[in-house]
Amino acid sequence: MKVTLTKTAVMGCALASLFTTHTANARPTRATSGAKYVFFFLGDGMASVQMQAAEAYKASRMEGGEDRPVNLKASVLNMNLLPISGMSTTYSDTRLITDSAAAGTAFACGVKTGTGIIGLNTDKNMAYKSIAELAHEQGKSVGIISSVSLPHATPAAYYANVNSRNNYTEIGYQAALSGFEFFGGGQFRYLNSSDNAGGIAVSEAFENNGYTFVNSIDDLENVSGKVVCSVATSYDSNAMPYDMDTPEGNFTLAEVTEAAINRLQNDADGFFIMVEGGKIDWAGHANDAKATITDTIAFDEAVGEALEFYYAHPNETLIVVTGDHETGGMSIGYKGTKYETAFETLEGQTISYDLFNRQVITEYKNNHTWIDAETSNIDADMIDAISNCFGLVWTDLSEYQQEQLEAAYDRELGNVKADSRPSGYDLDGYTDVDYTIYGGYKAIAVTCSHILNQESGLFWASTSHTAVPVPVMAAGFDAYRFGGFYDNTDIAKFLGQAMRTPALPVEDPDYSGGGLPY
Repeated sequence: MKVTLTKTAVMGCALASLFTTHTANARPTRATSGAKYVFFFLGDGMASVQMQAAEAYKASRMEGGEDRPVNLKASVLNMNLLPISGMSTTYSDTRLITDSAAAGTAFACGVKTGTGIIGLNTDKNMAYKSIAELAHEQGKSVGIISSVSLPHATPAAYYANVNSRNNYTEIGYQAALSGFEFFGGGQFRYLNSSDNAGGIAVSEAFENNGYTFVNSIDDLENVSGKVVCSVATSYDSNAMPYDMDTPEGNFTLAEVTEAAINRLQNDADGFFIMVEGGKIDWAGHANDAKATITDTIAFDEAVGEALEFYYAHPNETLIVVTGDHETGGMSIGYKGTKYETAFETLEGQTISYDLFNRQVITEYKNNHTWIDAETSNIDADMIDAISNCFGLVWTDLSEYQQEQLEAAYDRELGNVKADSRPSGYDLDGYTDVDYTIYGGYKAIAVTCSHILNQESGLFWASTSHTAVPVPVMAAGFDAYRFGGFYDNTDIAKFLGQAMRTPALPVEDPDYSGGGLPY
């Protein structure tokens, strides 16, 4: 749901009263049956700094346009209203800085594994059941939702066991075999591919197992049984567009979460719903603060849907929210602005870096020949595009900022042979220096983002993941388990304890070992 600032403030007061009542006795009395309705929210790439930046941005949009601390009380995120808080480590079995596959395996299966591996141990000779699969064995309906493609690492950790997170065809095939009642958000990749252990097209596997594909919330009303509800329009690797780029006709993450609740809540055994805000991570990799923040808010609005459900079922519902790792080394505080922040400056950006590259840069290339980087300067058309899309007025920029944009313009649009440019990068002679400056992203967009972010008082240390611990927030049945400092594998174990499943990790006896083709 689209929670307004006013509604959020009211919501905070209501939650304070509600949680005071229900957390006085921190351990509910339904000790034998466990939590009936369980929500697990995962902000991919989200740590405390992304959450704080989202609140500061919301505050900057309030009346007066100033992101002062007094306003933060009224712009608090739904997830920060949850009464139990903890902190989780994120490292994988093979590296201090994890990836989403190893992290997903940790909080889905309760076991450490190597980076890139899903649902298996590091040696790839033992498979594990996920908390979603254990919930399904209890009779609960299961919903898996993500703003990225549905066979991506995090959602895949709840239904797949594969050697590599990149085996999208096999992952999609295993999704079709899962029997889970609801998949929603992005699209499944390679639906027409049959390069999987079953040897049949992924779309056929879904059809054979009783799934119906729809592209809108309204279509769900006419469909019974298991369903895949994917956005109609996808810009990037079959994922939902960034929230700030959402086209008319697409649903939001909150709307598809609400649809899953409405569809699964009548199960007498309850449900387990996992919701991933996956593009928080993607925006962090690209150092796009505006896209990071707006997707964090969109993710938080999905948490708001769970809270609305909690109001009606406070003694049977458990909500847990966390991140799998931080992405980008984001910090609130840039040395160039000293102690000052100006989050309202971000309002000048109207589209994400991704849509800028796909639409604006593509159109520019269609209307311009490749430039001579040695003699050509950034032209009026590109200056206008930068102003329109990022709010950066050329005459207001410092000489150094203009030089940065000129260098990016020359680097991205310099006159080189098309077949000599590395895949995904319009450059010749890609170097480590380029990676340090642009992080593997298109030079103009990432430079605009850096300048705009710095003017706002934000800074990025990386275009990769970092190893900082991440916050965990919880409310409802057995939420007390999530207080304190612990490992990410404990999250799955705590969920299992709250749901009264067998103790995790649980080996999958149907796995046949390293001989599998995936």
